[in-house]
Amino acid sequence: MDTFRVFAALLTYPTEELAASLPEMEEILDRDGLIAAEGRTALAPLFAELATTDIYELQARYIELFDQSRSLSLHLFEHVHGESRDRGQAMVDLLERYREQGLELAASELPDFLPVYLEYLSQLPIESARSELAQPVAVIHLLGERLAKRRSAYAAALAALEHLAAGAPSPDDLDELSLEEAPEDGRAEGLDAEWQEEPVDFTKRETTLVGRQRARALGAAHRKTAGGAQGG
Repeated sequence: MDTFRVFAALLTYPTEELAASLPEMEEILDRDGLIAAEGRTALAPLFAELATTDIYELQARYIELFDQSRSLSLHLFEHVHGESRDRGQAMVDLLERYREQGLELAASELPDFLPVYLEYLSQLPIESARSELAQPVAVIHLLGERLAKRRSAYAAALAALEHLAAGAPSPDDLDELSLEEAPEDGRAEGLDAEWQEEPVDFTKRETTLVGRQRARALGAAHRKTAGGAQGG
């Protein structure tokens, strides 16, 4: 479903290309109808922020939130496994699931990065995608709460994903994930390095394979929608 691609794009590093695609993304959300009216209203500030804020300020905010804050990391397994070796095996297993759907990652992309996971879900039937989204829903809930505390517009995107999942976070899962802010230092840089053949260049996020696939898919979906409207 293209809705999952929209959220994958919204949660990646902001670019001018992303800002230009925002109207198409809103059309996709309207067309798919997976996000309730309340959720669409809550997303409006994020769309407005991405559309009107200076791109360099957006990029600085993104880095401060998601790259420099361990407690807000969009790498799902970091919240579950921390720096343990279990995270590495979990990523290997997840990568195999991606490959079964024909999704190959660029060298700089980690399998547990939430936008990459959403790209994978977009390849699945909707009910399967919603079921799989429920697996990390406790982490998604946690991230949404922490972003809301910081009054970040990104909180609405996490809240929408939580409601889209076929299942709510269980109390036991939430207890296992510390609801306290984690220390901001000591991120699992060593493990990340094992998965990255070259340093991540934050100015080139959308040059990755998944980034290119996402941009093409969103554009194709918009053209299909526009063509159908003209034909009707």
